[in-house]
Amino acid sequence: MKKILGILLLSLFFSDSTFASNPEHFNLSCTGQKVDHSEGANLTEVFFDDFKVYVYTDEITDVKLTNTSAWMLRPVWFNFGKLEANKDTIKLKIENYEQGKFILESFKATLSLSSGNYNGYLEGSSFSKKYNKRFYFKYKITANCSGTKELYAKINNVNNKLPNIDDNQIIAASSGTGFLISKEGLMVTNYHVIEGCSDVKAVYNGNEFVSKILAVDKVNDLAIIKTEIKSKKAYSISNEDGQLLEEVIVAGYPLGKKISASIKATSGTVTALAGLGDNYAEFQTDAALNSGNSGGPIINEFGNVVGVAVSKIQQEGVESFNFGVKSSILKIFANSNDIKFLPPNNKEMKKKDLGSLITEATIYLDCWMTGKEIKKLITKNENSKKTFYSKILN
Repeated sequence: MKKILGILLLSLFFSDSTFASNPEHFNLSCTGQKVDHSEGANLTEVFFDDFKVYVYTDEITDVKLTNTSAWMLRPVWFNFGKLEANKDTIKLKIENYEQGKFILESFKATLSLSSGNYNGYLEGSSFSKKYNKRFYFKYKITANCSGTKELYAKINNVNNKLPNIDDNQIIAASSGTGFLISKEGLMVTNYHVIEGCSDVKAVYNGNEFVSKILAVDKVNDLAIIKTEIKSKKAYSISNEDGQLLEEVIVAGYPLGKKISASIKATSGTVTALAGLGDNYAEFQTDAALNSGNSGGPIINEFGNVVGVAVSKIQQEGVESFNFGVKSSILKIFANSNDIKFLPPNNKEMKKKDLGSLITEATIYLDCWMTGKEIKKLITKNENSKKTFYSKILN
């Protein structure tokens, strides 16, 4: 009975509103799990649901269920009232809905088009004639839906912004920063800097070196790569994370070749010990960061790396919200891949020596990508952290 209830309530991804003529439609196929939290239960069941989403110009007008794992059920139109949807998210909400012996007290669900993630929560009750009793249920729904990327591209007009590049053509598409952790070319950067690259080329003293990806940490946006660079200097990693109000320096190549290919360094302080959304793998700094700084070192007065520049809040009116991955997270990642660091310095470095370290051990990275992969990333997320060259985006 509860299984039927759970799948039935998933079918509420519907609307009975009348849409404009000649709408375009997109098919979504969702699979996931339904966790039963009813009366102390903790049962998990697999489910699938297929939907047809109707779009007129760049607006979602209706969503219809076309198939479901509940074979005994037929799609039925349900009225959500006003369909709440924006350029990325569809939100559904129903309260006090009754159908025969089923009573749905509350149903809330969110579907992200850019990620394909579908999450919902519902609770209600069903009357059993056999036991002459009403049973109450609570379900948490999580799933991933295919087909959402195409829908996202449509309503955000992404296809009109895709570069005119042959799918098989390989070009220098984006840039980032890396820093040497050994004098033999071992380097740290962000995962998103090397994501989707056919080749990662490190530019050092005017020469290009093809890099080999050794390990990635997608969750914390870290990567370790290997090149044939021979350097006189390399960074050491701090044994301690950056402390609140500690002075730091960020080195890198902000905005890539849009500005110049020379190294830039900015200073600031550690302003918070957690990143966006209380992410304690990161810290916040007011040192200036821009696209292209990604993967660069954040160092202290000893020249030790206390963090890896990772992101900033890109929002009008918001300043000095820049973040770095903590050195302790970098160490855990490196240790799990049997990669050792140089011992940290214990003496404060002169600014001249810091400048020499930054110049010698901070590396410009070029990401070479196929036209197909470039379009895929742009379609996947227009707000990608990748610093695509202007010739591509224009």
